[in-house]
Amino acid sequence: MSPRRKLLVVVAVEVLAVLALVAFLVGVLLHAPAPIPGLFTAVITPSPGPSLTAPLAGTQSPPATSAASPLPAASATTSTTGTSPTPAVSATASVSPTASTAVSSSVTAQVIATGGGLRLRQSPGTAGAVLDSLSALDLLQVIGRTVDNAWYQVIAPSGKQGWVNAVWVTVTGNMQTVAVTGKAVDAPVTSVSYLTGITAHARQIFLAGQALGNQADVFSKVGDSNTDNPAFLNPFDLGDYSLGPYSDLEPTIGYFKGSFSRLSDAAVGGYSTAKALDPKQARPGCAGGETPLACEYRINKPSVALILLGTGDQHSWQGFEARYRTIIEYTIQHGIVPVLMTKADDLESKEDTAPVGFTNDTIRRLALEYDVPLLDLRQAVDPLPNKGCKADGFHYNSPPDGQTANFDAVHMIYGFNMRNLTALQALDALRKYVLY
Repeated sequence: MSPRRKLLVVVAVEVLAVLALVAFLVGVLLHAPAPIPGLFTAVITPSPGPSLTAPLAGTQSPPATSAASPLPAASATTSTTGTSPTPAVSATASVSPTASTAVSSSVTAQVIATGGGLRLRQSPGTAGAVLDSLSALDLLQVIGRTVDNAWYQVIAPSGKQGWVNAVWVTVTGNMQTVAVTGKAVDAPVTSVSYLTGITAHARQIFLAGQALGNQADVFSKVGDSNTDNPAFLNPFDLGDYSLGPYSDLEPTIGYFKGSFSRLSDAAVGGYSTAKALDPKQARPGCAGGETPLACEYRINKPSVALILLGTGDQHSWQGFEARYRTIIEYTIQHGIVPVLMTKADDLESKEDTAPVGFTNDTIRRLALEYDVPLLDLRQAVDPLPNKGCKADGFHYNSPPDGQTANFDAVHMIYGFNMRNLTALQALDALRKYVLY
């Protein structure tokens, strides 16, 4: 075969081989399976957009939540159709979230350091049943609120849901992103204009006292002969009382049982503010150099002090305010809630040269200044005959039958009956709203 013919044969074979290869490749491509991810194509995870649980710009990031209180996550499903498989998030809004409801709030709260014992309530307001007691520094998830942000609906570390008073927690996050889920309803409180000043400060004083070892269900009496008198409060320990229309006060009598009839080292006939602060006036059993006030507080370890002084200061009224301040400050420093009481008399102006109403006006002003409870006894006894006093104008009177703890209409025209009712009402309010 000539060289020319040989060359033509070789070229023809190569052309046929190329055509066969092309045909094979076309067939493979037409019947090829889907490409294996990661082999021929890059795997790209699409961004799901802003998270339902991400904090809004300008807000603090919430602290990590403990395992005991996991944040409920919004359910997410990924669409498999279309060219952009962006996750579609489904969440159901609820006016009152329950334990099984998906919660989208990123706001957290923490019980303040002095908030141990904070009540977790079933509904917002003091009318809500108490579900649990929280500890200081407990971390909470906020899932709802009242419109005024006075109450927060939370999930506690135990997993329980309930409501807490906003005063006792600090919040991380933007509360405006939290839905309004309830309206506060407070427990009915007897409207008594003569009892004021039961605020968050009283609660703070009480909690400080608990850390010092004070007894939550014990109170002390500080005063003169109008306090150091068996007609005052003693009947409640003796069972010699009739609450009449005030039967709701019964639990408070049981709560403070033993304190009503206790002999106080700071309540003695003839006492003034000066004598309550004078170590020479201390009774036997007090430590050397100890004032009657300090002795009483050390021995009794109360959570509350009912203080009625001023009548014996009628001739030393110029120094009354300074001494009274000392008593208030010493009481607060020892974690004892002082209940300041005004008096029925005006001896400082009748027997001396003080302006009319000087002592009572001072007591009212200092109650506001120190933000402590005020029992304005003068206001309560003003409508009574002779302001509920004997002929001398400063010792409280008692009914002829001696029933100073009978609260029916016949007995409530006497001074000691009014003293006992108002003091019990003050203790009742403290028990409900402070001593827990």
